[in-house]
Amino acid sequence: MPTRRRPDRRAKPRPDRHLLYTAAVQHVEHDLDALERIYRRHNGRAALLLREDFCGTAAAACEWVRRGPRRRAWGVDLHRPTLAWARRRRLPSLGEAARRLTLVHADVRDVARPRVDMVKALNFSYWVFKSREELAGYFRAVRRSLARGGLLCLDAYGGTDTCQATVESRRVRASRGPGGERVPPFRYVWEQRDFNPVDHHLRCWIHFDLDDGRKMNRAFTYDWRMWTLPEIRELLDAAGFRESIVYVQDWDDKAHRDLDTYSVRRRFENQLSWLAFVIGVA
Repeated sequence: MPTRRRPDRRAKPRPDRHLLYTAAVQHVEHDLDALERIYRRHNGRAALLLREDFCGTAAAACEWVRRGPRRRAWGVDLHRPTLAWARRRRLPSLGEAARRLTLVHADVRDVARPRVDMVKALNFSYWVFKSREELAGYFRAVRRSLARGGLLCLDAYGGTDTCQATVESRRVRASRGPGGERVPPFRYVWEQRDFNPVDHHLRCWIHFDLDDGRKMNRAFTYDWRMWTLPEIRELLDAAGFRESIVYVQDWDDKAHRDLDTYSVRRRFENQLSWLAFVIGVA
């Protein structure tokens, strides 16, 4: 009589939320391409020294040192386990270039040396500072750490649809992680849980829905203040930056999609949503 097999009840391994985040949210190559063009436009030469603030898994810092043997990068973050993930999962693939990358466990406001060509604080990470005093203090600290002509590179979003609770989702194709590991296809869900128009505080979550039915609810949580473009520029000016410039992401009217390019705007029509770089010039 044949032996009946018992069903395999072992749970599947939990997906790595950092790999899913990298695949869904970060566009490191495009961001660095755009910021390098902006730096060269202002200084007439290529940037060599980059600091990635709120670096998380240091994807941009790793890509920076990979782009050339004269380049060095520093990644700064307060979350020690995420920095440990970067050391374990990203640095081995860099080879010799890993020697030109330094990961720093610190508050970004406490790091002033060495002076660098660019400080990058993207993915709205600086929105963790909710008061003018906190954000101005961060901008002053960055100003002290930039070489002459150096750039502080921020991003911001806004628009009529962003000042309310909202849920957006999109499908992310299969990809490869930094060590060549397969990242399966999944659905990325961005939930802006609430927004307070009195103080512009907002709470946001990232969820991941995998094709096999597993879900990672609240894989990442954000408690922010949504800063407006004039507020950011005024605080950059107060912190001693020579000027600040807004680059708005371009839009293809025919294809109805955003592009990977950004243009200087002194004025633009408000939209349902928009994305911009704010560049502080030291």
